[in-house]
Amino acid sequence: MSTVSVIGAGYVGLVTAACLAELGHTVVGVEIDPRRLSALQRGAVPIHEPGLSELVARHHSTGRLSFTNAYTAAIPGSEFVFITVNTPSGPDGQADTGYVYAAVRSVLEHARPGLILVMKSTVPVGTADEIAQLIAYSRRRGIGVVSNPEFLRQGSAIQDFLQPDRVVIGASRPAAAAAVAQLFAGLAAPVVRCSRRSAELAKYAANAFLAARISFMNEVAAICEAVEADIEEVAQIVGSDRRIGPAYLRAGLGWGGSCFPKDVRALAATAASHGRRPAILEAVSEVNTRQRERAFEQLRAALGMLPHATVGVLGLAFKPDTDDLRDAPALDIINRLLGAGIAVRAHDPVAIPNARRVLPQVQYCHDAYEVAQGSDALLLATEWRDYLALDWRQIRTLMRGRLVLDGRNVLEGSLLSALGFTYLSFGRSSSLGVTAPLARPAASASSGLWTAKP
Repeated sequence: MSTVSVIGAGYVGLVTAACLAELGHTVVGVEIDPRRLSALQRGAVPIHEPGLSELVARHHSTGRLSFTNAYTAAIPGSEFVFITVNTPSGPDGQADTGYVYAAVRSVLEHARPGLILVMKSTVPVGTADEIAQLIAYSRRRGIGVVSNPEFLRQGSAIQDFLQPDRVVIGASRPAAAAAVAQLFAGLAAPVVRCSRRSAELAKYAANAFLAARISFMNEVAAICEAVEADIEEVAQIVGSDRRIGPAYLRAGLGWGGSCFPKDVRALAATAASHGRRPAILEAVSEVNTRQRERAFEQLRAALGMLPHATVGVLGLAFKPDTDDLRDAPALDIINRLLGAGIAVRAHDPVAIPNARRVLPQVQYCHDAYEVAQGSDALLLATEWRDYLALDWRQIRTLMRGRLVLDGRNVLEGSLLSALGFTYLSFGRSSSLGVTAPLARPAASASSGLWTAKP
């Protein structure tokens, strides 16, 4: 078992630290944000990630996992240091590595010979090589640099770390690669050894490819609407091809979060900086933005000139099982609605505290039923399980209008229509041909109780 420091206790860093402790290593997390550090030192987790609180609490109580803001307390006794700090998009789309280099400089001030720096932050291709050169120029001998990109999905990050498809290790020295591979020896996963540059590029390529699959299906969904085909039937047929597979083929509002948007931009920027035109990557982002515009236009067109219109939004986080709002489609659409003078009521099981800070104009509700109260339209923006088990008969009696826009294509449109709703989605046959503006109907309750399918 090894002694490891993890620099940065955000989504990636905290999961990495907790899971390395689960694998038996002694881990120190270095976090300079005072509020986050205070919570972690109490054994509390300041982010929502299923299973993470329990993992942190268990290993914090045994002393295997601890947190500090002092590099002097963490680095001298460490054999490995994982860099997991944020790399936000810069003005040109390329990842900003300022936090990475600041962390590396702080580590080197206290590093001992034999230390291995493990780059887990998503960085431009060539960053790890450049850090290795800087270490060589600084005459800090005996310090290795390895690229070990993460492939974690928010909402299932613990499982992704402990049951990965592969562990990627990019290194120039076999001894350093073998040492890092040993850290993950407890995992039943293949280890892929490659150059540092290949490891860095693979992370960008994987996320960009997944984003491209989603955007492609959203493009096909628009074609389905034009020719009266059904995107779910098309996706089932396409996904059953062994060369393609069924994952990431659902049409809807598109992708968001902290990874896909900035990684697609960064890969496109890398291509452009080397004289290549990233036409596919540009289209992937364009289609994704267009989905949000389409959702807003659908709502605005359906509401027509309705005075004092109100839209209820179910879900704020960019995906279920996280409180992360970064580039969440819901926030983009809400801003467009507010700009058009349309009032917004909203709910999310965990993300409301974060949302209040960025969208104070929204009326936040305790549950989906309160959101429905007096709303002229509902937008399902995040497919939380709570929303897949609603009593839609009750929702119908609470709403002032009858429009439901299923932004994730997860509800049974035909059943909603039978209950008296006007159902809209993306490329599904159950919502084709609904374009007329909506008047507010007289209050009435449809018969029957219905639960959306999961």
